[in-house]
Parts: sequence; C-alpha cells; structure tokens
Amino acid sequence: MKATVTAISLPAASWSNVSIMSLSHFTSDFFCNVLPIMLPILAARYGISYSQSAALFMVFSVSTNFLQPPIGIWADKKPVNYLMPLSILTGAFFASIVGWSPNIYVLIFIILLSGICSSAFHPISAGIVHDISPKRYQTFATSIYIAGGNLGFAIAPLIIAAFIEQFTDKSLPALFLLALIVSLMVYKQRLYVTPPRNDSGNGPQINLKSIIKSKQFIFLNTSIALRSWCYCALVVFLPLLLTDHGYSTVESGLALMCLLVGTVFGGLATGGLSDKFGLRSLIISTYIVTIIALGFFLWRLDISFLSMVALFLAGAGMYGSTPAAIVWAQRLLPRNAAFAASMMLGFTFGMGYVESVITGFVGDIFGLRIGMIATIFPALVLAIFIILALKEPPKPADIDLSKS
Repeated sequence: MKATVTAISLPAASWSNVSIMSLSHFTSDFFCNVLPIMLPILAARYGISYSQSAALFMVFSVSTNFLQPPIGIWADKKPVNYLMPLSILTGAFFASIVGWSPNIYVLIFIILLSGICSSAFHPISAGIVHDISPKRYQTFATSIYIAGGNLGFAIAPLIIAAFIEQFTDKSLPALFLLALIVSLMVYKQRLYVTPPRNDSGNGPQINLKSIIKSKQFIFLNTSIALRSWCYCALVVFLPLLLTDHGYSTVESGLALMCLLVGTVFGGLATGGLSDKFGLRSLIISTYIVTIIALGFFLWRLDISFLSMVALFLAGAGMYGSTPAAIVWAQRLLPRNAAFAASMMLGFTFGMGYVESVITGFVGDIFGLRIGMIATIFPALVLAIFIILALKEPPKPADIDLSKS
C-alpha cells in the first residue's frame, strides 16, 4: 500500500502552481458573472419581469452556493480533486450557451446546470491551494488565489458586454477557449491529483446540533445574509436599472465592473484591520459606508465620475465585511474553520440572491429604483442592529486554555 502512495506524482508546492490556481479561480468566477449582463437581453427576448429576472439568477445562485458546504465536507473525506478542472469546463460551457436557449424552460435548465457544475470549484480548489502553497506563505498564497477570483468576477461584465455588442450573445461560446486552456494547464501540472488523506478518523467533525444551538453563529449568518441582499441585488439589477434609464449594455457593464472592483479593494483593505479596530467595529463601519455610498448613487442614478466613485465605495463597503465575518465565524467554530468559511462565502450569498427576488417583486410594482431603496436599506439597518447585539468572540490568544 505504501508503494502505491509514494508512486503517485503529487503537484508541487510552488508559486507557479499557486498562480495557476489563481488563474483557475479567475476563469471560474469570470463565467459565474455572465448572467447579470445577459439579463437585460434575456428579459427583452422572453418578456420577463424584474422579479422573474431575479428568480433566474436565484436558480443559478442557489444551485452553486448552497451546494458548497456539503461538497466541502465531501472533499475533506474523498479524493475528488479531479472534479475541479471539470467544474471549470462544464460551468463555463453552460454559462456561455445561455444565449442559445430556444425558450425560457431550456434557459432555466441551462442556468441550473451551470450553477451545479460551478458549485464544485470553490470548496475543492481552496483545499488544493492549501496543499500546493509554500508552507511559510500560505496566507499570502491564499490571498493571491482569492484575488484571482475577485478580479475575474469584477472585469467579466465589461468584457462580456463589449463582446456581445461586437459579436452578439450567440458568439459567447468562443470565450469557452479560456476555460479549455486553463483546464489543460491544471491537468499538465497534475493539480487534479488528491494527496493521500489521513484515514484515522480523528479529524474535525461537523456537529450540526451544536451549530443550530449557537445563537451567535446563526445571528452572524443572518446579518451577513442581509448584507449579501444588498450585494446580490446590485449584481442582478444594476445592469437592468441602468439600461432602463437609457444607458447601453457596455455602460451598464462598466458600472457593474466599477462596483465589483470596489469589492476587490474592500476585501483586501479590511483584511488586516480587524486586529486594530475589532471585528464588530469593522463590520459596522463597512455597513455604514455602504449605506452612504449606495444612497448617493441611487439618488443621482447616472454614470458620472462621482457616481462611479460612490459605486466603488459601495462595493468596498459591502465586501469589506467578509474577511472580518469569516474570522468571527471561525472563532465561533474553531474546530470547523473550513465549514465556517464556506457558510460565510457560500450560504450567505445564496440567501442574498433568494432575498433579491423580493427586491424584484417590489420593483415590478413601484419601479426598480424604489424597489431597491425600499428593500436594501432596511436590510442593512437591520444587519447593523444584529451585529450590535452580538458579543465579539475573543481571539485565540485571549482564550484561557486552562479552562478547557
């Protein structure tokens, strides 16, 4: 048995492999953001309302985000790294053919398949990055991997909008070439090979009963899910909102890119500030920045320089709470750090897309601008009150180990 294990050619721990994983994350998240730019086109083609548009995106989001925690648990126990390049290929393929759907029912099916196929990437790839990162620089390597995904998600709207304006949405499958090249790079570096696992059975177990009883963890998830409502509603509706006000697909894509570049900045800028300001203060501050900046943008509702700055700051505020929320969740569940992170990065965003359907319903009745104002801002205010009611967990170094 030992001979078999040592015969396996494992991927090397190297910066080149970390870079390939970052590029893989870029590619996966790039194709995850095809649908928001396609929504105005699909809405006009099939005559669907705001709430139906949100429901379409919810199909994708629920299928990709809610599957991540169980896939992560499965990947901890079984050698399933080979699914990572398959996830890139199949997710990109289905995302690129949404314009080919002959009717709304086939469209829903294609979106569902795209979400399911994309769901395997994040939990499995995060484990691969842990295995191939230089051991002294795992945090830095992880930040490179995360930055790749954020960048791909951020620039996708502008690139896809420009591509569609030049070649029409029927030509989107040409972009699948990127996914094919990246998957071949993953295969060449053997990043699909799973290292031997420890089968002793002593690893951390997920105790769902104790998690459900943890009011702190449940309320933290609720606050972040309310924050995600704001993020998800903007991702879904910003292109629709601007095209309804006379702006082109490219201009709408530029605005969405500005918002998402802000999320990249927010996630990086706040990552190291929690030690200085505390998790609770940092999260509340990002919520307040979001309320002010987004209020300014929705008041002006144009693509002027000031409005783009406001969108950038709104994006920074929305995503700026994510690193602090992950740390908070991991302190609450120190033995299940990966599961805690998957809840913050997967489940809460899935809930945000479900909640955004409510924004669509209100938008159908009163107009999309009013729908966003009437739902997003109360959600953010409620999210602030929830965080204020929670007790910030101590740092690991502050815990009295003699009592354990």
